[in-house]
Amino acid sequence: MLLDADFAFTQGSLGDYADCARRFELRYIKRLRYPALEVNQWLEYEEGLRRGNRFHKLAQHHLLGVPADLLSRSLADDDDLGRWWETYLSHGLADLPPERHAEITLQTMLGGQRLLAKYDLLALEPGGAAVIVDWKTGERVPSRGYLQGRMQTVVYRYVLAKAGAHLYGGETIPPERIRMDYVYVAQGGQRVSLEYSAARMEEDEARLLEMMEAIGEAEAFPLTEDERRCRFCTYRAFCGRGEAGDLSEYMEDGEAEEEGSIELDFDQIAEIEF
Repeated sequence: MLLDADFAFTQGSLGDYADCARRFELRYIKRLRYPALEVNQWLEYEEGLRRGNRFHKLAQHHLLGVPADLLSRSLADDDDLGRWWETYLSHGLADLPPERHAEITLQTMLGGQRLLAKYDLLALEPGGAAVIVDWKTGERVPSRGYLQGRMQTVVYRYVLAKAGAHLYGGETIPPERIRMDYVYVAQGGQRVSLEYSAARMEEDEARLLEMMEAIGEAEAFPLTEDERRCRFCTYRAFCGRGEAGDLSEYMEDGEAEEEGSIELDFDQIAEIEF
């Protein structure tokens, strides 16, 4: 294993590997800083990042007990964010179990490796539903099929089933009681709910194990054969793979417009300072 002993797999790192093994190598094994802009319209892209980050902080503070009216006073400078916030207050927490944990991290072991997930919100009722909520600020809502196969969905549901017992009265959470809700606050609070099952959990575990084992046994990390992905990869300069793509082709928060298109992942921009 070429990774550091304390390395933990996440949806971001596994998503990188699924997109391009070479990108995984450059980022997590060689630990190189990326030299390239991810998109041509960098200022617009950075503004989308800043606004999305600010919304997540607002939701976190509200869930931790800061009064909504107090938080609302800080939004006079941003009409879009203000609309998202009103949507969150009106629809974001509707029909969720009462016990709520914001910005919580869980981890489990799989194949001798750590697997970690950080959640926007977990809403649970011991003996009842266990709902994963992930706030999205994109301008489009992807298809259910795309979201079902997304590495975030795979990792988040699996980790909760394996590591969430202490939040569920000490009992292991049955997969059938787990649900993942993607909530699109820029789209009126549209919600895409993805149920779980024991069969799906078994499939996810096999998929995750296969990826981890492939990484651990790899002697080489080849470039992706889909060169469209390279236009939106910050490591493309190491591979001689062309120019930055155009932001208008993709959603502002990094989600593909439709199933099968390329995902522009905000996890790639982890070191931006606001």
